[in-house]
Amino acid sequence: MFFKKIETEGLAHFSYIVGDESKAFVIDPRRDVDVYSKIAIDNNLEITHIFETHRNEDFIIGSIELSKKTGATIYISGHEDLGYEYGKEIFDNDEFQIESLKLKALHTPGHTKGHLSYVLYENKRTEPYLVFTGDSLFMGDLGRTDFYGKENLEEMTGLLYDSITEKLFPLGDDTLVFPAHGSGS
Repeated sequence: MFFKKIETEGLAHFSYIVGDESKAFVIDPRRDVDVYSKIAIDNNLEITHIFETHRNEDFIIGSIELSKKTGATIYISGHEDLGYEYGKEIFDNDEFQIESLKLKALHTPGHTKGHLSYVLYENKRTEPYLVFTGDSLFMGDLGRTDFYGKENLEEMTGLLYDSITEKLFPLGDDTLVFPAHGSGS
């Protein structure tokens, strides 16, 4: 398995390119997409899938640009209508087989209503290997729940609590966590 974290300095935003054999996918690409193309070429990978965890308020996502360069399909949450004119809507428990890797979408609302996390399984194993948590769960912190206004804060915080305790924690202590931000964001 090929795995690379890309950090957008100044924002401490993390995106990821993951591949196996000749195919790769990208999670939450930044706007400057040349980095993904270069990594793919250098490692003999074809980017075939682009996954977004949620609508982003703090940076401009590069999904459309990366799709135009690579022909990869963009996947966005079908759990919230954002009026996007791009991407294929996906839902809780949708699965994608990319060579020997399986990626499973988990609806983890709270940071946003449509937020998705992605669980990676490798080599046909039944136990999760890692999870891309977007802005729901960070290392030592949780995502913001205030984007829908003060009147929705209690509901969104409750949704995030349920997402963490009912969806992410059950993945187990051995599951590696890869958030969309690090310290300094």
